[in-house]
Amino acid sequence: MRLHRNIVQLLLGASSSEDRTGSIFRILPPSDDAVSDGDQGFQVYFGLTQSGGATSPTSRAKLQTSVDKTNWIDVVLSTQLTADGAKFETLDSAGAATPLLTFVRAVTVLGGGTKPAHTVDVRLLSTAPYRLRKES
Repeated sequence: MRLHRNIVQLLLGASSSEDRTGSIFRILPPSDDAVSDGDQGFQVYFGLTQSGGATSPTSRAKLQTSVDKTNWIDVVLSTQLTADGAKFETLDSAGAATPLLTFVRAVTVLGGGTKPAHTVDVRLLSTAPYRLRKES
């Protein structure tokens, strides 16, 4: 079991029936970085709730990464909610070949005939220190 004591909140949102896109952050090493990039472990915490909606409502949160702030790659996907309820989970990257690039952001994607209301909390966790600089 890894200890993730370095935690930064990427997206926090109150109840809404609209998709959300969080701020863009640049990942930076701390000034005393003694951990090689390959050894630094990252996970993502997702706290997601859903209520209401009609005709197959769904909610999902994602961590995305990019090198240019234009083209985004889904790195970690939360469990998709398909009914009223909540899911709180900590997940690893979808695959070993999908690293975190220069920039990260969190988004939510809602679906259904009438989109559900949802709340979201997305946090980036690491086994070693890191810094995020807000880009937008």
